[in-house]
Amino acid sequence: MKNFVIWKTALKSILKNKKRSFLTMFGIIIGIASVITIVSIGNGFKRDMINKMSMTNTNENISNISFNYYDISNAFTENEMFKKSDFDLIKNIKGVRKVDFYKPKQKLTERQVELYIHGKKLTKKIERVEKTSENLLVGRQIELKDNETLNKVVVIDEVLAQKLYGDPEKAVGKGFEIMNELFTVVGVVASSNGTLSAENQSALAHFPIKSYDHYFKKPESQSILNLEIDAGENKDNVTREVLKQLNFTGSLRNVGEYDTYNPKSGIDQMGSILDNLTLFISAVAGISLFIAGVGVMNMMYISVSERTKEIGIRRALGATEKDIRKQFLAEGLTLTLIGGLIGYLLGMILGVLSSMFLPFAVRPDLFTIGLAVGISILIGVVFSYMPASAASKKDLIDIMK
Repeated sequence: MKNFVIWKTALKSILKNKKRSFLTMFGIIIGIASVITIVSIGNGFKRDMINKMSMTNTNENISNISFNYYDISNAFTENEMFKKSDFDLIKNIKGVRKVDFYKPKQKLTERQVELYIHGKKLTKKIERVEKTSENLLVGRQIELKDNETLNKVVVIDEVLAQKLYGDPEKAVGKGFEIMNELFTVVGVVASSNGTLSAENQSALAHFPIKSYDHYFKKPESQSILNLEIDAGENKDNVTREVLKQLNFTGSLRNVGEYDTYNPKSGIDQMGSILDNLTLFISAVAGISLFIAGVGVMNMMYISVSERTKEIGIRRALGATEKDIRKQFLAEGLTLTLIGGLIGYLLGMILGVLSSMFLPFAVRPDLFTIGLAVGISILIGVVFSYMPASAASKKDLIDIMK
């Protein structure tokens, strides 16, 4: 039998018993949809986390150097890991174009700060922004000009305004003190939580980012160096020479060791942990697929017993055991593939809908498509083979009796 005829016959057989076929596919649809939803949300969360954590310098001529203390207690007593003498030493090494302190590629806009509310100290989240577009109860938004002029203004949450000033409408124009600096409240936003408890993870105050950074200058990390290598020089050789010189004459050579630093290693490790967690949860959800597979096997056995006469006629017309086996395998595969594709579409729809309530986007990718198709084929082959084999081994004489 030609493959086209086999698949066409398989599809007709499935459509002949629409209700039974759908009920059999339902378990596959739910199982695939669960796995795809979890995997797509997990991948979206992973991409978001890696983007936030990413500090990897994309310049191929950049190396990073850090310092590791022999005794970790020294890290709390030393003010500087790299002194001026270290910079002078590195600059004189052949192949080094520039050396400075390492700066993260991305800067987070959120901060945890200490707020004093009626004499009680609370650590809460604030946000540094270029401008706001919040749902205001009263006042105005933070505007771009506030950043350009380093304006000391702030937009605060309704619940915070209530606690500090008694009435949100009276908060506008009042002073808001934070870390001994006074900002003016220009707007109050509607609260999404309505409480100052630990469960409230929303930003309670919004500051112009340039104003905040100007008045609360945070010292840059001085624990990692950026080493820019001249074009045409071998980066690894120059880096090794720098490390050799630092470990021989560096300012802290007696209390620790200078070594290369790879910002990407921590990100890769976090990505691996998130992948493993996603796969574990998917495996738990995938138990339903095993149950669905048993349902497919049961349906195929019923189909074989109901079509004994059809099998006998085909055998009498010259169909081989291989042809019969292929016919029923094709039916099982068609059933699971249709269920798998419907489950994939349902899973992606659920993933996209869930992203509306999550702080990251959920997008389809080749991995989730391959996962849906692969699992469907595996279920179709594994749970259809035994019924198909039983159908192919039916003896023609016994059938005719």
